[in-house]
Amino acid sequence: MTESQWIETYILPRSGEPSRSFLGPGDDAAVGPPLATDSPVLTVDAMVEGQHFIADWLDDETLARRLLRCSFSDLSAMGASAVGFLLSVATPRLPGRLGDRFWRAIDEECARLGIRLLGGNVTASDGALSLHCTCLGRIQSGREWRRSGAKEGDLLLVTGDPGMAAQAREKIAGGGGVDLPPHGEDRWSSPISRLDVARALAQAQVDGPIVNAAIDVSDGLHIDLERLCQASGQRATIDIDALVGTALAPTADQVLAGGEDYELLMAIEPDAIDRFAEIAVQHSTRWHQIGVIDSADRAPITTDRVQVRLGGATLQRETQGWDPFHLQQ
Repeated sequence: MTESQWIETYILPRSGEPSRSFLGPGDDAAVGPPLATDSPVLTVDAMVEGQHFIADWLDDETLARRLLRCSFSDLSAMGASAVGFLLSVATPRLPGRLGDRFWRAIDEECARLGIRLLGGNVTASDGALSLHCTCLGRIQSGREWRRSGAKEGDLLLVTGDPGMAAQAREKIAGGGGVDLPPHGEDRWSSPISRLDVARALAQAQVDGPIVNAAIDVSDGLHIDLERLCQASGQRATIDIDALVGTALAPTADQVLAGGEDYELLMAIEPDAIDRFAEIAVQHSTRWHQIGVIDSADRAPITTDRVQVRLGGATLQRETQGWDPFHLQQ
């Protein structure tokens, strides 16, 4: 299939009806909706074969779902509403992995997340398949969540079950994926989008603060909490007993450093816990209260801003999270 044929087959049918305020694929650039009092929220993410996944780990449909859910997770962490995305592709052949099954899953995710394809680019590559998804969202100006807003006494909450993605990935990489359906709903292949609950929490804050700081757990619970504390000038103490407390639960290392959970880690107002819980129930969102933001003056800050407790004892760790360049150092 040629590039022109691929674009005509898969991209142009998704351009939608042109309007004065919104223009999708088909022209040299996309035109987004007017934002009025909102601010645009932009993020970009990549999925590269051989770096983020092995070819036979994901079928074409699951590849599409994972691409969008991982990419839009950063918008969740800002409390933003999703609008659409640009997709840039480098592939050795067309359609390759980007045929009917891939685009059928893209359409399903777009309908579920309330987003649309805005445009993008495709180019030939003699290397691995590379997908780059640039996401557009919107948030009322000044109401975006940041990493820098955590305060002493804030409760630390995390959605879902961190570590489950790393546990699944390790099983798949070790050959255990044979027993999983190729389009399975394990937490690595199909992370859960938190856009809906994040948007609901952000909208509820018009009646008073709930989330003071947030970050998505992409590189590991420990290192991402370190980043939130660093941005906020704070320290934190967490207890992970609840995350490793069952026979089928992930290990402490998978919970803290496994990464690729794409869950939300939030510092919330202590007196907003009931409002948070109510909204979480409305959006069928599982969550754990894992700790508290301490005062930055609790002790001199050296390297670690996060103290981890397990089984009543402080857990000493060397590896804090995922670093794609660690083998090159």
